[in-house]
This record gives sequence, C-alpha cells and structure tokens, in this order.
Amino acid sequence: MDHSGPLLQAREISKSFSGIRVLDDINFDLRRAEVHALVGENGAGKSTLMNIVSGVVRPDAGEILWDDRPIRLDGPRDAQALGISFVHQELALVPQLSVAENIFLGRHPARFGFVNVGEMYARARRVLKELGCQLDTRQTVAQLSLAERQFVEIARAVAFKSRLIIMDEPTAPLADHDANALFQCIRLLRSQGVSVIYISHRLKEIFAISDRVTVLRDGKHVLTQPTSQVTMEGLVRAMIGAKLKERLASSSAGAIKAEEALSIRGPLNLTVRCGEIVGLAGLAGAGRTELLEWVFGAGEISTRQVFVGGKLVSLRNPVDAIRNGLALVADDRKAKGLVLSASVLDNIALAGGRSRFYIRRSQEKQDAQRWVGSLHIKVAGLDQPIIYLSGGNQQKVVLAKWLYAGARVFLLDEPTRGIDVGAKVEIYDMIRALAENGAAILMASSEVEELMGLADRIIVMHRGRIAGELARTEATEEKIMHLATGAAN
Repeated sequence: MDHSGPLLQAREISKSFSGIRVLDDINFDLRRAEVHALVGENGAGKSTLMNIVSGVVRPDAGEILWDDRPIRLDGPRDAQALGISFVHQELALVPQLSVAENIFLGRHPARFGFVNVGEMYARARRVLKELGCQLDTRQTVAQLSLAERQFVEIARAVAFKSRLIIMDEPTAPLADHDANALFQCIRLLRSQGVSVIYISHRLKEIFAISDRVTVLRDGKHVLTQPTSQVTMEGLVRAMIGAKLKERLASSSAGAIKAEEALSIRGPLNLTVRCGEIVGLAGLAGAGRTELLEWVFGAGEISTRQVFVGGKLVSLRNPVDAIRNGLALVADDRKAKGLVLSASVLDNIALAGGRSRFYIRRSQEKQDAQRWVGSLHIKVAGLDQPIIYLSGGNQQKVVLAKWLYAGARVFLLDEPTRGIDVGAKVEIYDMIRALAENGAAILMASSEVEELMGLADRIIVMHRGRIAGELARTEATEEKIMHLATGAAN
C-alpha cells in the first residue's frame, strides 16, 4: 500500500471568530491509506480545522488541496462529494429507523422515484460484511449498543465510498473490548485504502492505532511525526508544554490526619482519613462504580455500614449523603452529574445552599462566581447553558457544585474521563488542594498511572471484593494488575 502521496493538504490555514484567532497559519497533510491522529487540548483548534476540511467552516486564509488540486468547499455536501465523511462524537442516527435505513439516510437507493428497499438492505449487508461486523440490518438503531451504533455511523461513510473518514473521540463512550473492535475496523479500512483522521484525548489509543500524529496548541501547529518516533511524555509535552509525570510526581503525600472521615464495614471494609486520597483500582466490572454509588445512597441496599466522621449514618438516598457531607463525581457527568439544558449557575447551586422555602438568588450568584473564578472555569457567563462548555470545564462545574454544597468527603469516579491533558492537570491540582484542606478523597480510575501519581494508598478490587492494598511507595502497574486480575488469590 502506497502511503507516500498526500490525499489531503491544508496549507497555511488561518481562522478567527469574533476577532479571536483560533487557527494560525496551520499546515496539515494526510496520506493515502493512513491513520493520522490529531491531538491537542480543548480549544487547540482541532474541531475548527476539521470543520474546514469537512466544508462546515470557510477559512479566512490558506487553501485546501485534494489529490494535489486546490478545492473550494462551500458546504458539507461539497466535501461529501469528494469522499470526505465526518463521524462526530455525538452520533447522528435516527433511533426509530433500521440499521439499513440509517446507513442510507438521505441517500436511499431508488427506482422509478421509489426507495428500492431490497437493494438498500442488500447493500447494507455487504457494507457491514466489509467491516467485519455482523448486525441485523432490519434491527432498529434504538436496540443497538453504543459500539454497534458507532459501526453503523462508519458504515454510512463506507457505503458512499468515502476516501477520508474523520473520527472525533470515537471511543469516548465505549468499553475497552468495544474499542478494540473499533480499532480492528479502522485497520481494515486502512488496508482497503481509506484514510482516517483520528481525534482522541486517550493518548494510549494514539500509539495503538495511528501511523502519524499531529499536535495543535493554542491554534498553532506544534508537531507532526511518525507515531513510532514519539514518546508518551514527548506527546504530552508538545500538547501542554510540560511533563505530565512531573506534575503528578510533584504531589507529595498530603497532611493525612488520624481521624477517620469515611469508614465502610461489612463484607467489604475500607477507611479514608481526613486529608487522604485513596485510589480504587480494578478492571471493568470489578465493582468500583457500584461501591461509590452505594456509599452515596444511589445503589442497592446492602448489609454494609457507613460511618462518616466516626458516626454511623443511614444513607438511604443521595439526599441523606449530601446532608452528611458526601459528594459523588459520577463516571458519566452528562447523564449523572449535570443538567445539560440548565445554566452554569443552576448546576453549581443544584446540590445545596437553598432554603426549603425560598431561593436567595443574589447569594447563589455571588457564591457561584467565586467558585468559577477559583476553579478557573472558562464560561461566557453564569447564565451560559452548561452543554456548551468543554468536557474539562463541565467537570470543574461538577466539582464547584459539591464545593458550594460544603462537601468534605469526595467520591470520585473516573474524574478525568473524556477531558484533555491540560484539563487533567488542573483536575489533579484541585484533588490535591481538596486533600491539603482536610477533605477525604475516595477515587476510582482506570488510569493506573493517575492513581499511582495521586493516591496515598491504592485499594484494588476484583469481582466486588478488595483483592489487596498497596501504599503509594510500593505500587507498580504490575502489582496492581496482578491483584486486579485475581492472580493473587
């Protein structure tokens, strides 16, 4: 397969919105049959560049070349006509329609002015077979898993002979085994001559799937190199100008106090002290999320007992947990932590500070503004709908909500999932600051390096039980995985 010739070239692309330069003289090229990763913090310019390539946005300066010929894209249809498809993070499927109807949505095969249903289903089956995917083409999309819906979106691109597929955070909602299936699909597409621009915050995926990687930072091109010639630390340094490991290693053990902030007793026993960060490690299905949600009163009732500040408490529901100073930063902030249609102000004030009989709006605004400033949350104003914030800023609002409510015990479930490296560093700093101020942190994360850098102790779970515990000084990836897989039993 010839990887040398450029399929797409973006030359000296610049773009400004409201006088703010978001792309500054960007050069980017994509070879035939190449998977090219595009990475950078939120606001780096990735989305704007891809919107220009897909015809959604016109550049202020520069040119786009396709097959070495300058082209003008006046809209997405012009890009689609060339064979450019964009698989967005928020999938654009119609749940009530079948798999085949979604694959050919808006471009159904027709005969004499009528949809040729037989041909549509036959072609849909062929496309899915090409992708190595076995789906019932008559099944409605509403019945599919997230991973299967992702395949339907990709099948739409393949059905119309796309030569370039842009994938924006395709694995964000997927479990590891589903992500591996997607990677196999991408490799298959590449072997068939299709080029892929792959956008992801999950840097390990970049090394697993891409041939080359380009880094944007603050609207400028920083780096383009073969992925095999880049290290993880080099990639992070290019994205944020600092070493992530150094930022993690800069945290020393907090001022852990003797008094217990949270204690769980029963079939599973663990304790978190004031000022302590305790990590929860384990494979998918180990029970970390279930444990945190149960402590917060959102899970099934069990025989376990919970002590907060040394006092036995009854946590029948989240309201009881909030009244006892507990906070849950859930694994899915959009579904469990935020009201997306509501404003930044309303989300911050969601969990506390309101009287049973009246709302002190002026005080809410004052307190919310204080937390927005303290946590460096980038917003246009307190009235801005939270759905328009970046993932990192949304997560900061979740933390602001619990700080506003006066929480002292924080249950963090994948607190940096789906946010860029720069925002991760800020979240790490916030977690440390909470512990330094005496708060207790019980934090679950799938990123072992994250736990090793932040936690004072790491508790490893396996099938709903504690498989072992490691002090920060003795924890290694090998020891954690040994316990997480049950090999120690």
